[in-house]
Amino acid sequence: MAKSKRGRALWNVPSRGRGTCPVCFTTRTKLLYTAVKEDGTSLSVCKRCNNASQTTIDSSVSNAVVARIPYRGAKRRKAFFEQKKQLTSAQ
Repeated sequence: MAKSKRGRALWNVPSRGRGTCPVCFTTRTKLLYTAVKEDGTSLSVCKRCNNASQTTIDSSVSNAVVARIPYRGAKRRKAFFEQKKQLTSAQ
């Protein structure tokens, strides 16, 4: 396979397959794997969270909620977790 063809399928995906993982909240990582919650909703997760336990996946927020929150980077991650607690307690 030629090197120019590797990963070309990601060029058609929004943001080239990158985003914030709803399980570990890593920013600008490739979300190439699918995890399914117990209620049947599917989430796009990163490589590290692909093997996460079902309880961890069930406690994560949806991709739509993660996309709305503008936090990025380690400095603001604490505020992000506080906001996540508020979102999960409201559900």
